[in-house]
Amino acid sequence: MTIPEGQEVGGRLQRALEAFQKAQGLLLTAHRRLKELSATEVERFWTAQGSRIEKQLHATAAEVVAAFRAFSAAGLVASANDRHLINEAQRHLADGDR
Repeated sequence: MTIPEGQEVGGRLQRALEAFQKAQGLLLTAHRRLKELSATEVERFWTAQGSRIEKQLHATAAEVVAAFRAFSAAGLVASANDRHLINEAQRHLADGDR
């Protein structure tokens, strides 16, 4: 593997991890805001905007896992912080498949 390939694979993983963290932040913010709403408003949120946030989180988790596979196949090793996020993405996908 050449250095530009390693940088490309590493860059893909970093972009995927950043997108996953942003999606997690959106979901957390939504949960916090929903605490003040009525049950009807909460249901309305989850059928519209909340569903999109969940889909985005799922898509970013899938990209993290795919990017990590390519990263590992290239013989690269992720940092402990990155591994933590990768594990979170893997758990999210596993929970979504149940």
